[in-house]
Amino acid sequence: MTALSRYAHYSPGEYGLPHMGEVIADHRKRKGHSQEKFAIICGVEKQTVVYWENQKYLADMKRRIFLCKTLSIPPAFLGLTWRSVIADDQAATSRYLHDFEQMAQRLQENAYGLYEDILALAYTGPDRHSSAATYKFFQHQHELEELVKQAPESEKESWIDLLCRYYQRAAIISVNHNQNDQALSYINRAVGMAFSLELEDVELIGSAFYRRSRIHLIRSHYDVAELDSQATLAKAEHARGPLKVNAYLNAAEIHALLAGNEEKTKTQCRKWQEQAANLLYAGKAQEDETFLWSDLYCVHHERAKTLARFSMFHTNDDELVALLKDPYVRANDYLNDAQEALEIAKTHMAPRARMDYAITQARVYLIGKEFEESAREAKSALQLARATHSQKGIEHVRTIFTMLNTLVPENPYVLHLEVELGTF
Repeated sequence: MTALSRYAHYSPGEYGLPHMGEVIADHRKRKGHSQEKFAIICGVEKQTVVYWENQKYLADMKRRIFLCKTLSIPPAFLGLTWRSVIADDQAATSRYLHDFEQMAQRLQENAYGLYEDILALAYTGPDRHSSAATYKFFQHQHELEELVKQAPESEKESWIDLLCRYYQRAAIISVNHNQNDQALSYINRAVGMAFSLELEDVELIGSAFYRRSRIHLIRSHYDVAELDSQATLAKAEHARGPLKVNAYLNAAEIHALLAGNEEKTKTQCRKWQEQAANLLYAGKAQEDETFLWSDLYCVHHERAKTLARFSMFHTNDDELVALLKDPYVRANDYLNDAQEALEIAKTHMAPRARMDYAITQARVYLIGKEFEESAREAKSALQLARATHSQKGIEHVRTIFTMLNTLVPENPYVLHLEVELGTF
């Protein structure tokens, strides 16, 4: 076990150890003692127990040894060694070996929950995209792959389900680090694994199809992205809200790329986005195990992106640059609607969404030929991408810079963006 899984249930304390007060409180409760009862056992006032349980780190080594013995706390959790606790006391040695065996059994029984906690942290941790967090996640994934091989037949389905969800997260991490081939490899494993389970899980299968569709979209493989989008929609009809919301938004984004001047397709895109919004306004998008975000920011942000594309229709950045170079081509009224949708999105924006918002705002300014504003917003996105260790975000900014540099290479704000990117 790594430090992350070992101390998973406790807040960080001092010197790389868990919060000692939380450890003490946890083991006191496991023994079934109230604070009052435990104070009597220890021969101290209740306030002393309260003090212990509020401390990140207890400096008194004798006190820590006493608590280890009294509550059967693994010594490492209080910064101790087995030798410092049991010394030459043979009775204590036997008791601690027995307690250790019981603890090992509890860890084995709770291993599944620990790996679920690690997965949740990989999705929600503040530094989840950092190199250290990525390295730890893939270590845990490798451990999980070995556990799946060793799992008893009665439990194997559950462990495979969990590994499938790990592969989905691994694909997201790979995309974030611009390793799209690796991402596709992981998500293909996830899709195959989801179908291997005897009991069909529509959310597991649907989320795997959804994430594979997103990877195909990034790789500009629109036909296969659209096929996976259809499969996602089919599974989402029988799933809870988050998968449905994302299935609708994904379908709208893909078809917006293929719409051209077909008003029927454009109408269908807006219909999907309205369906997603209706689910959210009706409160039918409660969290599930897919870790797919579904909030009003997502809906209005995707609507802004779609309207911006419709305002000067293009399927790729080269087409957009060619249109922007033409002095007689201007964005149509959809661009104003896009800006309004983006403003609405901003009112629902969570901190995690600020980078994507800035990138979209930079593109809206670009389509409106407001090049200086586009460069400024791209700089903001770059700062946010670096702060969150998002290589994907940095690449998006580079793409915007490349277009700006082609259009207005001598603009000082564009040159400043080049300096910030370090490509000058």
